[in-house]
Amino acid sequence: MKVIDDGVIKYDRSNFSQCGALLADEYEALEYWRKKLYQMNLIGEYPEVHIGFGNMSTLRDYSCYHSNTHPQFVITGTQTGKYADLNGLQYTRVLDYQIDQLKIQMMGAIEASSEALTHAAIYAANPNITAVFHIHSNEIWKKMIEDKSDFTCESIPYGTVEMAHATQACIKNKDSGVFCMHGHEDGIVIYARSLEEAGSLTVSLYQKYMN
Repeated sequence: MKVIDDGVIKYDRSNFSQCGALLADEYEALEYWRKKLYQMNLIGEYPEVHIGFGNMSTLRDYSCYHSNTHPQFVITGTQTGKYADLNGLQYTRVLDYQIDQLKIQMMGAIEASSEALTHAAIYAANPNITAVFHIHSNEIWKKMIEDKSDFTCESIPYGTVEMAHATQACIKNKDSGVFCMHGHEDGIVIYARSLEEAGSLTVSLYQKYMN
């Protein structure tokens, strides 16, 4: 059986404020693209082990809940990949973070995706980036490696401080792009200046390698 390196939360979970469902206008634009990626099987669940894959986020201003200098965002909750549709109970607000301490301050009915730290690192690295998609596809992942696409090293696992820093080094000064995670099988990240641009990059990636 394939060993799945996904789904386990590695960040400090002590700063989670549980509350009711998020309002629809906080996540509906993100959900529009999530549905498309779910239908393309770029977000979902590995059936043999019942572990979800794929997560998405977009910038939001949550200074009314917590004021800080870090970009804030809304992200899909942990282990929600198996659902075709998400609602406000399955999205989470990320209010603050300390990357080197693996700390995330979040608010919602569910904890943030296990890869929330990677999203945070990307937003912190470049203020022009407003959307991050993390998808899974073994076929696309392998072909991106063959094509020598941008990547994070094989020795670096997801959800760690090392991955956060490697991600920042990978994107450098680029406002949009894609890269694969050599140390996180099937893992691919798309980042862009808008949800629409991130969606377009994802569809282009799919068409390039899956058709």
